[in-house]
Parts: sequence; structure tokens; C-alpha cells
Amino acid sequence: MARSRSANSFILSNEGQVDGMRLTVLVDDSKNPLRPELRAKHGLSMFIELRTGKRGMSLLMDAGQSADIVLRNAERLGVDLAGVGAILLSHGHYDHTGGLLGILRHIGKTTPVIAHPNALEQKFTFRRRRLKKIGIPFEASEIERSNGMLSLSRDPRRLSPETWLSGEIERVVPFEEVKGFKARRQGKLVDDQIPDDQALFVNLKGKGLVAITGCAHAGLINTVVQGLKVTGSEVVHAIIGGFHLIDASVARIRTTVRELQRIDPRVVMPCHCTGRKAIGKLVEAFGEKCRQLRTGDGVTF
Repeated sequence: MARSRSANSFILSNEGQVDGMRLTVLVDDSKNPLRPELRAKHGLSMFIELRTGKRGMSLLMDAGQSADIVLRNAERLGVDLAGVGAILLSHGHYDHTGGLLGILRHIGKTTPVIAHPNALEQKFTFRRRRLKKIGIPFEASEIERSNGMLSLSRDPRRLSPETWLSGEIERVVPFEEVKGFKARRQGKLVDDQIPDDQALFVNLKGKGLVAITGCAHAGLINTVVQGLKVTGSEVVHAIIGGFHLIDASVARIRTTVRELQRIDPRVVMPCHCTGRKAIGKLVEAFGEKCRQLRTGDGVTF
């Protein structure tokens, strides 16, 4: 069995504040017309560099569906994954975890893999009246055999003084329901509210909260509310990632956009599972503040 650590036993840094960051999309569903040499594939993997004074920290959030694509794109983007301090899994679906073992072997050293315990469950959805597996496509024990050190927690995890992994996100917004997912727990197939859905929160000096989501299955507004609570920030600077509105109703998209306008982020950057309809409404609402991210895109704060 893979080793695991308690909620607060792993901290990447004990000094300084996050002065700046750069996020690079290693793989996303959408091909980038400006980077035709890169391959797109359903899923998500983001390389995140954080700068604290003269110190730096690199994280990989999610591993896409295929290690080959993530590693090939990383090489062509000039991204060196050897220095990754930890790999964060936003949740336990195959399109965010399938590349993990290959990436760990490529890194070639013991690397923490931080996740919620429920990410390791067997997960399913119904497609064409059939149950389809959508969980992590390997056994947890394979993570350790591939140089990974599994670190599981339901609680918020402080990675540095101004950087947190959200932990289990509290569901406080009634319209952000989770439907259509199943998990096997204690031998029974049950509705899965995806409690393992997590986000990365960065409290950026002089700017406020940057919330980075994998799919935001917990709900985008729930996620941002948790970010403000965990970090103590009063301002949302940026919201980046998959917002899982691809199959959302018009009413839910409209309400989400309205709540985001109330929160008033300075930057909104959707990708992956957000969906064209929702991205269109976000662009209408936020104008130049909103930009869709695609494979190979980078953003610096």
C-alpha cells in the first residue's frame, strides 16, 4: 500500500509570501491555434510556479489523461518537471489522473502526491444507459512504486505560508448541485457528490486570492467562498480552471455568472469542462477580464 501522511505533516516552505506566480496549461481539451505543435486531449494538467522573494516553488496540478501528451507538451513548452515539489490531484477522475504514473517515473525522485481520500474510490457515470468507469485508472499501490509518496487529507492543506490546497469544499450554495456520478463505497454503489473535489488557493501579495480549479465539481461559487475563508483574503484576483458548466442548465449558468459578478474577480480564465455556452456568457459579463485558456497557454501574475 502507498504511504500516506497526516493533514499537516507536509509543508513545502516556511518562509516569505507569494510575490508572483506563473501558470502554464500543459494539456487541455482545446487545441491552441498559436501552438500547433502541441497536442490537446480531454483532461487537464497545469504547471504552477510560485515566487517568494528569491525562493521558488513548482507544483503540478493534475496529470491529464495521458503522460505521453503531458510530457511531450512540457518539453516543447520548455517546462522542466524535474523540479516539481508536489503533484496535486484536484479529484479522482481519469482525465485528471491518468498521466500520473508516467509523470512520476519521468520526474525520477520521490514526489508527494496530495489528494483527498475519496479520490481513490472507484468512480462511475452513466453513459448510454451503461455504467462507465471514470475513476483513477490504476491501483493506489502503483503510485508508490512509481516514486510517488501519497499524502491524503480531507482538511485544507497549507503548502506554504500563502498557498493552500482547499481540502473538502463546503457546499453552501444551493444551486450548485452534483448529479450523475456514482462511487463504490463499502461494497455499495452510491451517489457521488465528489467530496474529493479540491482547488489550489494562492494569496498573491498586493492582489488577493487566486483560485485554481480542476473541475469545480463542488461548485465554482462554493470553491471561491472556501478560498476566501481559508486564506483570509477579502479580494478575488483571479479564478482559473475548469468550471464544470458544460452540461449546466441556462438557469445555473446565469446564476453562476451573476454570483461571480457580485464577487467581482479581476480575471476569469475558464478551460476544460466549462463548456462553450458558459464561456460565452462569461465573456459577455466580464469582457476583457475573461479569456479562455487552451493547451500551451501561460499566464503570469
